[in-house]
Amino acid sequence: MTRLFIQFFCGVLLILFIAWGIQAYVFRGTTEAQNIAVIETALSGGALLARDTVLAGGSDRMDESVAEVQTRFRYPVKIVQRSDRNLSDVHHQRLNDGEAILHGSYILVALPESSELVRLGPLPQFAGPRRSDVLIGLGSVLLLAATAIAILLRPIARQFRSVERTALAIAEGDFSARIDESGHRRGLPIVAAFNTMADRVESLLRSQKELLQAVSHELRTPLARIKFATELVRSADTEAKRNQRIDSIDEATDKLDDLVAELLNYTRVDEQSQVAPRERVLAYEIACEAMGQYDQLHPNVQFVVIQPDGDIELVTYPAGLVRALGNLIGNAGKYAKTQVRVSIEQRANLVCFRVEDDGVGVPEEQRRYIFEPFLRLSGDSQPGTGLGLALVRRICRRLGGKVSVADSELGGASFEIELRQSLLPMPATSPINVGDETQ
Repeated sequence: MTRLFIQFFCGVLLILFIAWGIQAYVFRGTTEAQNIAVIETALSGGALLARDTVLAGGSDRMDESVAEVQTRFRYPVKIVQRSDRNLSDVHHQRLNDGEAILHGSYILVALPESSELVRLGPLPQFAGPRRSDVLIGLGSVLLLAATAIAILLRPIARQFRSVERTALAIAEGDFSARIDESGHRRGLPIVAAFNTMADRVESLLRSQKELLQAVSHELRTPLARIKFATELVRSADTEAKRNQRIDSIDEATDKLDDLVAELLNYTRVDEQSQVAPRERVLAYEIACEAMGQYDQLHPNVQFVVIQPDGDIELVTYPAGLVRALGNLIGNAGKYAKTQVRVSIEQRANLVCFRVEDDGVGVPEEQRRYIFEPFLRLSGDSQPGTGLGLALVRRICRRLGGKVSVADSELGGASFEIELRQSLLPMPATSPINVGDETQ
């Protein structure tokens, strides 16, 4: 607080001195020159009269003439040598032209055909403030500036101290530490911004911890199968058994590779959507592109995209939306009996993509958990890693939308992605916590 106050105070002093210098420069450059001309005009008459009186008395009676002139003025009148005065060429020229000039605090006028000058002065000075008055005034200004700075900095300093204390608490491992916003009546944004950042960091760390725990659990299964199959290979007594167990190792390795690939996609989605530019695209083209990646994988299932009436546009991150829709379509293809249908609907400023199938559907009591990482309702009966739907929810939240599941008219499940249609700022990243409910 003290250092901040000193910095601000020194800054204010610097500004005041600069302002004073500018004002002095302007005064000297314009006002002072005009005032000198006014003074010369007002006093030149008396100076010229004094010169004429001295000339009328002649050179023999110059002292008497000066004494006589002195009786008419309240300031000294003397005859001086021109060489004794430090005059510029402009001043010499004006004196030679018979003008009276103001030089310092004296009025000077030249005696014709002579090197002597009639000097009147020093002239009376205008009354100005005393030095004590100047010091008191300057001290008052500095005290007022210091008081104003202290008052203005007080709420900021309080927030900085709160931020410092909370940041140190977080650094020591207390991730639940927050700044008490009720103690800051003015509601300056730094407190809210810091608490939002702390919430985001705590949520992200919790999410990563839970994800790490889940990943550790999921990796143990294929690794255990590989280890077990390796032991069996050693004990195989026929070539057929050996090949069968090697195939089991290959299958577990492929599953492990798929799991790692999905984990990479799951963790990279925030980074990609953060830097990728948004584009204006047609919703129907996005749906067709997503379906084209999966319809060939399930030849016994009919995939259909229902074209909406008119073009529905939206501004989004196309690659992320295609990936989310593709995961839903691929998931529907695994569980569908005969068909998968994708429809698009516009509601006010929202665009909704609906993916339906005629499979067994999702039980209502399990719908709140279906988007959690590694949760697989079918167990190991279907291929997959359990990250597909979690990745869909992660992408939708990153795009400022949501995903939900319900019953389909076809008899199976109906997944719906709802996104804003208008161009909006990229929303803050939302982590996927194992305890979150589906929006």
